[in-house]
Amino acid sequence: MTRRWMRIGVAAAGSVLAVGLIPGTAHAATTDVKDPRGDAPRVADITKLRVKNGEHRVTGVLTVPHHKKRKYAGIDLMIRTKDSGRWAYIVSIAPAGNGQAAKKGLFYQRGDDPATSRRLPCTGIKTAWKSKKITISVPVRCLTETSARRVRARAGIITRLEPGHDWYDDLTRYSRYVRRG
Repeated sequence: MTRRWMRIGVAAAGSVLAVGLIPGTAHAATTDVKDPRGDAPRVADITKLRVKNGEHRVTGVLTVPHHKKRKYAGIDLMIRTKDSGRWAYIVSIAPAGNGQAAKKGLFYQRGDDPATSRRLPCTGIKTAWKSKKITISVPVRCLTETSARRVRARAGIITRLEPGHDWYDDLTRYSRYVRRG
């Protein structure tokens, strides 16, 4: 009789674990992009980008181990969808001197050609600065130029190293496509 109860207990515990490991509908699909450490000055060296494609928001979380908010001139999250071709959404953040986001905007641009860039109306762009992480989030409802549910993204930081020096841009590669989840 003890073996029977032991089997029932193991089966019940396995069922509870299996149900607990299945993600719910509120979980966003994610992917990571690793970027080599040391390929940019320390202040702008992105080492990882995590892309989350949620039901209501697309979020990019940049890991910058030695970031200094006051040195950033701009932070961009570029988002492409399956049906966008060479066009990309650019969520652009221009930090103020105190490290908070002074200007936020969403643009739609073809390749690297700024002449094709046009601003899209979007309220609800969010940013967060915590320790080594910079989070940029845009509502899905603002991505109006395409209808695909799969996205991929990359990130870039534009910074001024010292007065009189040129801008430096650290850019990650694009992530793999992530379906909305």
